[in-house]
Amino acid sequence: MTLFSSFLIVHVSTGLCAVLVGVMPIVTRKGGRAHRFWGRLFVGLMAVLLICAWAMTALRFNTYFLALSATATLSLFSGVRVLGRKRPDLNAEDRARPLDWAATLGVIGVGLWVLVLLASGRSDGPATVSAALAASALTMGVWDLWRFAAPTSWPFSPNLWTYEHLTKMLGAYSAVLSAFSGNFLTAMPAPWSQLWPTVLLQCLIVVWIATLLVRKRLRPLCVG
Repeated sequence: MTLFSSFLIVHVSTGLCAVLVGVMPIVTRKGGRAHRFWGRLFVGLMAVLLICAWAMTALRFNTYFLALSATATLSLFSGVRVLGRKRPDLNAEDRARPLDWAATLGVIGVGLWVLVLLASGRSDGPATVSAALAASALTMGVWDLWRFAAPTSWPFSPNLWTYEHLTKMLGAYSAVLSAFSGNFLTAMPAPWSQLWPTVLLQCLIVVWIATLLVRKRLRPLCVG
């Protein structure tokens, strides 16, 4: 068995588990013991999956896998790290660390590299999906840099970390679900076999955050 095959077996196994486990933090009560348990398990599975993904990309370079790994890594990393940056307006410790800056700038660099490869025709894999993933990584990276540089500026609120955590963790789940669908749900035509999880979960994110905002606005009225 080759080194690549070993990484691939672990990668696929943890990916399948992450697809199943990732549903649980979504459906359990937020902040509860079950939510934290399933969330930590999902993060652990994703961490192993991504380590294998980066190793396989280094062994057999592929533009699509590079873009997917970069986007999923930043989604997962930032989605977890934002839990330690809830109130930068009150605590200096709740501000970005050098590790946050380094990881974000690194992923932005990868996203730009992917776009250069696509523009020069030196890419492999589905170009449309690779471009969408690179754009997603760049958008998320620029957003995070803005939050790092001006943590209390617009659109900061005491609940912003909730919306960021929700968006980024669902983004990480979207990445692993997209990879699963693209490899196993082959009856669906490309690139939609890879794109439908992103479209579905992006819509869910919008609806979920809108619901939270409406509830927040209505709560004072109900109390009054």
